[in-house]
Amino acid sequence: MILSLASIFLLLMLSAFFSATETAFTSLSLMQTEHISSHRGRRGRMVKRLTEDPKPLLATILIGNNLVNIGASALATAMTIRIFGNAAVGFTTGILTLLVLIFAEVTPKSIAIDHNEGIAAFAAYPIWILSKILKPVIWLVTITSSLFTRFFSPRQQGQMSLDGLLHMMNMARDMGIVEDFENHLVRGVFRFNDVTVGAIMTHRTEVFSMDQSITVEEALKPIHDSGYSRIPIYTGEPENITGIVLTKDVVNASIEGRGKESLRTLALDPLFIPTNRRINELFSLFKRSVLNMAVILDEYGGLAGIVSREDVIEELLGELYDENEIMVGEKVTKLGKESYLIQGDTSLHQVHDLLELPLVHGRNVQTIAGYIVESLGRIPRPGEEITIPGARIQIKDVQKNRILTVLCHPEETP
Repeated sequence: MILSLASIFLLLMLSAFFSATETAFTSLSLMQTEHISSHRGRRGRMVKRLTEDPKPLLATILIGNNLVNIGASALATAMTIRIFGNAAVGFTTGILTLLVLIFAEVTPKSIAIDHNEGIAAFAAYPIWILSKILKPVIWLVTITSSLFTRFFSPRQQGQMSLDGLLHMMNMARDMGIVEDFENHLVRGVFRFNDVTVGAIMTHRTEVFSMDQSITVEEALKPIHDSGYSRIPIYTGEPENITGIVLTKDVVNASIEGRGKESLRTLALDPLFIPTNRRINELFSLFKRSVLNMAVILDEYGGLAGIVSREDVIEELLGELYDENEIMVGEKVTKLGKESYLIQGDTSLHQVHDLLELPLVHGRNVQTIAGYIVESLGRIPRPGEEITIPGARIQIKDVQKNRILTVLCHPEETP
């Protein structure tokens, strides 16, 4: 009897081991697997090797778990019949089921959730050895299982996607692992390849520029009053940009007594780029260029706007202001419990990240203002309200056919 009880106890411990191992391996994230592989030596590398082919791993654990559970049940039944007779088999089965449930299933799996890395590293080599011993059985079970699962999962899904990674960042923020600023910065980095310069440029109607024929003396005061360090110059009409003048060069020319010279003599050749250029490509151009400003051209070669290096950096870090700029606040400002003030030139990526609105839009639409115009098919009037998926939007300010600000009221999805 003592030998039988010891054997049942040992089998229960093995069942607990397999249950904990199953939970430990299945709960490992991709990052945890890489961390174990890098920091736990040979055992860590074995964990990564096992997780790279999860079907044989799972089959090994389940076969081992079922074998020890069946063995424990058979021993308990035989011992009960020998000592108490057939009448007590039902009682023994109930007691054994309760013991398996508590000590071989729920408890080890709960522990494994909190200590999955350590348990996976500890169990890696025993599971690998067992997989070699049971290889023929594992092969048969895996092949048979694959014949059925092929009908339900015909395509192999990737382990990680950009949306999945951004969702994990949100979870890390909610859990207090990362700060809001860090979450925003990471999102900006991953969106860097998706945003075009058209989404962050200063529109041509707001560009301060000067005629290239104006002399240094005539230009000095307007340039000083503007507060800009780089001024586009044009010939004929403002849309025909011919160069970029640096404020410091204008000031130096005036000090040196060259006030009668035209701005054209001080100009640097502009950097022209199309509106659909990605900002990561523009940033690379800025690093190779002496200029920190680019002139954006539309599809017809006309002026669309300008972009500075600061505009590109703001896409990562948020709004930056110098001494001559008026602070206008963030692109999206929370006014109440379910109310937000959004600048019209706010990128759709930023609106989606902050408010999680499912905004389906055309390829050329980059901002919330563009999305509203595309949805309506016209320029809205101030005070007009429209309904979009997941929210109501009220048009607040419109100037010169441009939407400056809107009020957004997200609605809970039923």
